[in-house]
Amino acid sequence: MNYADVLAYLYGLNTSDRLKPTDPAKVNLDRIRALLAVLGNPHEKFKSVHITGTKGKGSSAAMMAACLRAMGLRVGLFTSPHLHTFRERVRINGELVSREDVVRLATDVKMAADQILGITTFEAITALGFTHFARSNVDWAVVEVGLGGRFDPTNVITPRVCIITSISYDHTQWLGSTLTQIAYEKAGIIKPGVPVVSHSQPAEATIVIERVAKDQNAKLICLGRHWRGRPIISSAGGAIATSMSASLDRQIFDVKQVAFRRSDETPNPNNLEGQYDTHLLGMHQVDNATGVIAAIDAMRDDLAVIGPHLQPAVQNGLHNVRWPGRFEVLRADPPLVIDGAHNVDSVNKLATALAEMFSGKRWTLIFGCYKDKDAEGMIRALAPRAIRWIMVQPDNPRALPLDQLMALAKQRNLRATLAVNAKAALESIKNSNEAVCVVGSLTLAGEARAAWLGGIELDTD
Repeated sequence: MNYADVLAYLYGLNTSDRLKPTDPAKVNLDRIRALLAVLGNPHEKFKSVHITGTKGKGSSAAMMAACLRAMGLRVGLFTSPHLHTFRERVRINGELVSREDVVRLATDVKMAADQILGITTFEAITALGFTHFARSNVDWAVVEVGLGGRFDPTNVITPRVCIITSISYDHTQWLGSTLTQIAYEKAGIIKPGVPVVSHSQPAEATIVIERVAKDQNAKLICLGRHWRGRPIISSAGGAIATSMSASLDRQIFDVKQVAFRRSDETPNPNNLEGQYDTHLLGMHQVDNATGVIAAIDAMRDDLAVIGPHLQPAVQNGLHNVRWPGRFEVLRADPPLVIDGAHNVDSVNKLATALAEMFSGKRWTLIFGCYKDKDAEGMIRALAPRAIRWIMVQPDNPRALPLDQLMALAKQRNLRATLAVNAKAALESIKNSNEAVCVVGSLTLAGEARAAWLGGIELDTD
């Protein structure tokens, strides 16, 4: 097999992993466990951090991997989906898995999978990633859940800490139509005795996470209740002032552990408290970073980093992390922003970030999404920020057709046109003075980013 053959093989496998988890006869972890057993149980050969949630899990994974790497560790990062190329899904110390390694690994995975009935696409990809990490002798792997948690193929690992990022409505046809059901699937990554960090959640989700953590005797650490982060900026004179703003380059924020007794002598009793900065923008990224810091505090005994050196490593990691396609400013003036937000909660967070970073502006929105997403809800949430819309159909069989997008625009009396693809949409605004945001799908964000920047490796190259 060559690289193109491998992708065709992986994407051509069974996709029954998208069955509803309410049918345990069809949805379980038996196949992935059997597959990994044939491959020598690679997932047992490294320490791991497991991250789930609806919004922010990919950014949190990238932040965690960057922090561990800054500690001098060899770190694997497993994420999905990818922005431009499959190789992004499996990285070691920031380096994408090579095409040659993808071919070698997939060949071994295929030989093992041929012995097991019904291996799915994501099971095979998970096995490929874990095998690469084991053979490359990583110290740690940061693993992002693909879908849900309880029956996700990544849930075979026993991590040193779990993180549950913001939970909202997404993948409802597979995870359930209520936040209680969705939270139960996400909380399925909680393991006996393993600390879990949870972002601030809606009440019904919090109840579920608290119950599962108690049942698993897992220490639960909650943002807002145990750790808090707040954005700050430096004024021209150098003083620090609280603000919901940030520069277009980075944001500075302060993190504290809640409920400590403080004094002038010990203003920060925990040595991970203090000031940090990141190039990932938006208040939601402050939350993601705070969750990562809380998780590092929970697993510090596993890190073998001498106390005074821990915070500088975390500061360095958060400063250096990059995660393209998530509130990425490709042009400052007039602004061009791309964001992979693809559900109502995430586009609401995007709208808030746009207001924070570009106060008073209204936007030309280049929009496209998948059939299984709440297109109407996203359009409704973004409409107050929009002057006009350019509807685009992402290059994916699951994409919502242009005629349906235009029908939704007509229902709301939006000023909307269509473009044949992201490149054409960007060409139409290239010489204008419009503030432009590309939103609705990570696929669309990737297409727009590649078209605007050029020179980006794509799997079609």
